[in-house]
Amino acid sequence: MKSITVTYHYGRNYGATLQAYALQRTLLELGCDNELLELRYSPQKSKSSGRSPIAVLRKWYLQHLRNKRREEMATLTKLFKEFTQARLKLTRQYASMEELLDDPPKVELMITGSDQVWNLAGRAEFVPARFLQFGAEDVRRISFAASIEKLTYTDEQKATVRRYLEAFDDISLREESARQYIESFANVRAERILDPVFLLDAEQWRELAVAPRIDAPYILCYQVQRNHNLERVARRLRRATGYRIVSICNSPIKWIRADHSFFDVGLEEFLGFYANAACVVSASFHGTAFGLVFGKPTYGMIKEGSQNRIKEILDLCELSQFVVSDTDKLTNLPSPIVDAQTLRHKLETEREKSIKFIQRNLNSKRSVDR
Repeated sequence: MKSITVTYHYGRNYGATLQAYALQRTLLELGCDNELLELRYSPQKSKSSGRSPIAVLRKWYLQHLRNKRREEMATLTKLFKEFTQARLKLTRQYASMEELLDDPPKVELMITGSDQVWNLAGRAEFVPARFLQFGAEDVRRISFAASIEKLTYTDEQKATVRRYLEAFDDISLREESARQYIESFANVRAERILDPVFLLDAEQWRELAVAPRIDAPYILCYQVQRNHNLERVARRLRRATGYRIVSICNSPIKWIRADHSFFDVGLEEFLGFYANAACVVSASFHGTAFGLVFGKPTYGMIKEGSQNRIKEILDLCELSQFVVSDTDKLTNLPSPIVDAQTLRHKLETEREKSIKFIQRNLNSKRSVDR
């Protein structure tokens, strides 16, 4: 069977690239030829509005950081490109939705998922592609662990999504909250399964990893946006353990004060840093997920009142004590200890569920009444 996956797999984003790799590797190992749909998004405009002094200062400061870390960012971009070329199978590049509609890939199965593919608040140009609104009608369409940024569709957006999902043969969401939300307004049944990074176990990820450049015990920190409690948690753990703080950055921004901040970590070394960490502190979903994959005590930093994907995965793994809200006073921070065997067993059970979802759809034909 030949298939394509529509997902976010590009840019300097560790989670996006590695989840795409994990799903594609799993499909290939199950005998399904798979390529990632290569969409060429137009450059994203800055969110800064007007010419207020704060906006001008912010723009100047970001440009200063880019100039300061130009060499490290160029290295990081190169490492991501090399990983993509060596380890991911891609379709030809599509420059527009019209081009995709005119000449879609010839496949038997189309998959969309996972990270925020059904986010309607971001870039709009390929939203129909992320809902598989292209290709022949007899092609089977499924979502694998699709995720939504916020559960706040407008009535008009709900109507659009409801219409899009009529074309799907099988639907799965990454978060239980998203599954319930989709079922609340769309005439579909969905299930909750794990993010693709959990399709591979720790040993499979270690096969890909390389030793990190730090060999002393360390507390690993990874975030893609500011969280004020993250540094506080890391420093408290440093005082308790004596371990160094290591921060991995995928942008020129240095989010926290750390003993070591790295801006040029390739994907294989990223995995090596996780495999060898003493514990993890992260404000990123995939940063939290990889901590769990490797059985590490993982403190997940969340913003109170938002859709908390990090909280859901830690709750699922029965590690709710490691959820740290941005409003927490850190009076009851748990010790960095987890029962790795129990965690591994939980993830194995969930992994089997995700694999069965894939196998079911590889063995099924397009519904004749659609």
